[in-house]
Amino acid sequence: MAGKVTLNWSEGQIIDKEYFPEDKLGRVKYATFLTKLLAAQGFDESREDEQKRNYVLNLNSVWGSGKTYFLKRWSEDLKEYYPVVYVDAWKKDYSDDPLMTVISSIIEQLRDQAGKSKDDPVFKVPRKLIGLLKAAAPGIARGLVKRYVGIDPVAIMNADDNAEDIGLIQGEDGNPIDMSIAASAVVKHLIEEHDAKSEAIESLKISVSEWVEAVVGLKGKELPAFIFIDELDRCRPSYAVEMLETIKHIFDIKGVVFVVATDTEQLQHAVKAIYGEGFDAKIYLGRFFNSRYSLKAPNLESFLEVHCDINKFSGEYLTEINVQIMPFNSDAKVTLNNISIVLDSFGLSARSAIQITDRIVATLSNMPPRSKVDILMLATLLCIKEKDSALFDEIVAGGFSRSVFDGDNNKTIYLDEFFESYLTERSQQLKLTMYFDPQEYSALLKKYTHQPPVNNPYRANCYEFLFIDYLKEIFSPHFGSGKKTRVIALFSRKTQTRGNIQTPLEKISAEIIDVYEDSSSSEDFYLNGISSMLWFKYIHINDEYDLISNDEYSDFVELASPLDWMGEEELLDKSEQ
Repeated sequence: MAGKVTLNWSEGQIIDKEYFPEDKLGRVKYATFLTKLLAAQGFDESREDEQKRNYVLNLNSVWGSGKTYFLKRWSEDLKEYYPVVYVDAWKKDYSDDPLMTVISSIIEQLRDQAGKSKDDPVFKVPRKLIGLLKAAAPGIARGLVKRYVGIDPVAIMNADDNAEDIGLIQGEDGNPIDMSIAASAVVKHLIEEHDAKSEAIESLKISVSEWVEAVVGLKGKELPAFIFIDELDRCRPSYAVEMLETIKHIFDIKGVVFVVATDTEQLQHAVKAIYGEGFDAKIYLGRFFNSRYSLKAPNLESFLEVHCDINKFSGEYLTEINVQIMPFNSDAKVTLNNISIVLDSFGLSARSAIQITDRIVATLSNMPPRSKVDILMLATLLCIKEKDSALFDEIVAGGFSRSVFDGDNNKTIYLDEFFESYLTERSQQLKLTMYFDPQEYSALLKKYTHQPPVNNPYRANCYEFLFIDYLKEIFSPHFGSGKKTRVIALFSRKTQTRGNIQTPLEKISAEIIDVYEDSSSSEDFYLNGISSMLWFKYIHINDEYDLISNDEYSDFVELASPLDWMGEEELLDKSEQ
């Protein structure tokens, strides 16, 4: 059967009244692989020893990587082929009873898949079984002993070893208790409780097997049954641990496979909250699973596309609100990719990446009409503010410099050189993208004020340049910190060159033409990061982005930074309070 299972997540789907969009993270291939693996583990006719087995898989995935989406779509598709149960542990942890949570979910969902009513005798839990399960439930043994024996066993355990203290223990009627009789009663109760638990567990396993077989027989489905446990790492620590114990010791039913989705690191914190920080949570969790399958975190751009309102970056929306951004790309995904590169370069967490992207969206949405912003500059400042608030204050104040020891002497480095050591070597290779048509800016380029212009040889294309070059050539000079020659070249309104008057825009135009003339082929100048960077400078000055003050950027950041995205980490923290 596993070989015949077809999973298609190319279109959106409504599951339990909730819309799940198409698979933007390319996860369906993992679901297909795991289906074949688990189906073979749970049931294999070719096995001579035992065709049906129990199997528990830990699906490990970090926060934000789409565990719930993955399990919801996967479990929904498998219903066509196998008996399937999906349990959202976090939504059920108010019950304080993981055992009954799983049982009720199994009954309800398998009954629906079998097409039976609530009154059908096949899908009813025997009254005797319910009583045994409740009597055997963990955490109430002390109350039962006190009720039926008349004493609190904790009082006995806490009493001193000498006979005088033990003799002071009294029953609920206030009279001294014969400890030999009491101890005998406690032992008898514990034995009876153990027997009751064993009987309840065995009866439960038989009932679950019967429910699974009913679905298989009535609907022509195949074994094994799949039971998915989601959101366990968000539950209260005590509930999460009890759920694991329940699955391990009670639901080891042959022909049933479990998929328990967790952020394993978060779950380890929950275990330590119960057993103490010195407890080896990793080894403890390893006892519960046959294997672990870790989903890789998605690339940052895909991740943000799922979690953020990227339509606010589209050319259509920006035109509608009459706000200009640089670099402008009509396709929102191109702008998102540029923002992702900035975020990735600063090594921000998934949660911080969402926060900053949402802050950029909020800034654009609140800008007055006919305003403009360099979105790369805004994203860079937001990243720096998130990582190092003091560094942010120093940069926006202007004149950043550092004294560093170089060999035998101290030397001063400016912001452009600082970024070379601040960013990783890998991030310094990341490229930004700008789709535009230079002819829309000018069909002619002037090299000197008193000389005739020349034809602009550049055409519409994709222009790429390194992010580190942007930081050196645009960002650092804008905030008054860079090599003097670069600052003068970019910000002097007029420059004397070879006896000719040359504005900064004319100087860049001359460099643009020189790059074109020095290119060895007709395509080289498009692929050349130097020409792309020069065109970015040209637009930056021509459209007066260089006139946006440090204070304005500082205000953008300070206004947006208090906006925090309420993600799963905050919800997890609240659930533990």
